[in-house]
This record gives sequence, C-alpha cells and structure tokens, in this order.
Amino acid sequence: MKIKQLLSIRPIPILLRAGILALLCSANLAIADSGDAIDRSAIEETIRKALPNTRIDSVGISAIPGLVEIVAGGNILYSDPTGNYLVVGSIYDMRSATDLTAQRKREVAQMVRIKWEDLPLETAVKYGGQGPTKLAVFFDPDCPWCKRLHEQLSALDDVEVYAIMYPVESLHAGARNKAAAILCHSDPLQALNTVMAGEALPSVSNQSCLARSKAAIERVEAFARSHGIHGTPTLVAPDGRVRPGFLQTKPLKAWLNASS
Repeated sequence: MKIKQLLSIRPIPILLRAGILALLCSANLAIADSGDAIDRSAIEETIRKALPNTRIDSVGISAIPGLVEIVAGGNILYSDPTGNYLVVGSIYDMRSATDLTAQRKREVAQMVRIKWEDLPLETAVKYGGQGPTKLAVFFDPDCPWCKRLHEQLSALDDVEVYAIMYPVESLHAGARNKAAAILCHSDPLQALNTVMAGEALPSVSNQSCLARSKAAIERVEAFARSHGIHGTPTLVAPDGRVRPGFLQTKPLKAWLNASS
C-alpha cells in the first residue's frame, strides 16, 4: 500500500508494550533525550519528498524512545530518526490507558490559528446577525451536525456567520454538487435553508456558475487540507482560533468570547 493511501484510511491504534520498546531500542533506534541526534531538516526533506502535498509544521522527539514526532497540520505522524520509515496511528500509554496521539492532537489544535483575512470566504453563505461577533464555519450541506449548528446560529442576532461550503465528498456523495447549487442560487441563504429543511433544490441551469463554484470549492478543499481541517463543522473565531465539532449555543458563545 502506498503512503498516500495509508494516510487516507482511519489510523490503526498501536499498542506499545515494554517488549516492543525493548525491541526498538535493540534495533538502535533510540534517540538522545536532548534531541541532538535528530536531523530535523533531513527528516522533513524525506517526508516532503514522499508526501509533497502534506504541510509539515514541526519535527521533534516523541514520548516514545526511538520515534520522532511529526506535526502535519492537524495530524500527528511518527518516523524513525532517519525519516525513512513512517508510522501512522495512535500510540497508547498502557500504564495510564491514555491515547498519547489524541492528547497531542488536542494540544496542537489549541495552538492552530488561521488569519481571518486568509479564509476562503468566496464560497461562504453569510447569515445571522450583524455582529459584533463573527464566526466562520467549514460547512458540509449534508452533514447532520452542520444542520444542528445551522439551526442554532440562525436564531442568533449578535453573531455574523459565514458558512464556508466544504463538502466532504468521501462521506456524503453528491455534497459537492449540492454545495455548488446553493452558491449558484439567486438567494444562497434561502437555498441553504431549503437544504437544511431536507427539501430538494431546483436544478441549476447556469453551467458556467456551477463550474466556477466547483472550482472555488476545490480551492476550499485544498485550503482545508493545508490547515489540517478534515471534518465538519469546523469553527474559526475572529482571532484565528480553530475548533472542530458541534457546540451548543452557550459554550459556543463562551468560546467565541474567549479571545487569546
């Protein structure tokens, strides 16, 4: 299986017991605690050659002797100190029954920032209030959690919402066509509300608009991949903080107001 195919499937948890750690050490894969033995630039270069479209944010020592941690967008990958072998999956601390990879993903997510002016708002449907608070949502028209969030946000009069069309075609076949049809409607918000109500949209005859919208959606998909956004809904605050998943109104407002 090719590396790109491996990265596209759900990671398989890796249960590392003492015997496996000993095997790693005996294979001379252990690295110094100081991290001096890591040639970060060489590892990054090797990974970039294998995965040219993957954004690599940092390379450093992991919690496991012999493994190097690679932060790539919202993903945590691992390699040996040479960068020639890549490990995709979750590492568990068997003593505390802790998913160390998930823990690091949460830590990395808290540090992620996206500049508001960099957001691909060309595919956004704007609705809600007139501020003073703004919220961007990476939005799949066939995502049930997006629907629930949309119902909540539509009732707010103090949050200006930008629903960025980001159809996850691998989960919802036909979502890209639906998103393009929403954007090409004479009233995109009305079209979005129609879809959220479970009703069918009338067919769009403007093929030129559909083509432009699909191209714009592809740019959004590329933007999302490069910023580690893989699911919907994903929320972006005005100060650039990113939070994946659905939030009820009260915690959502608290998150929006907790600028840092």
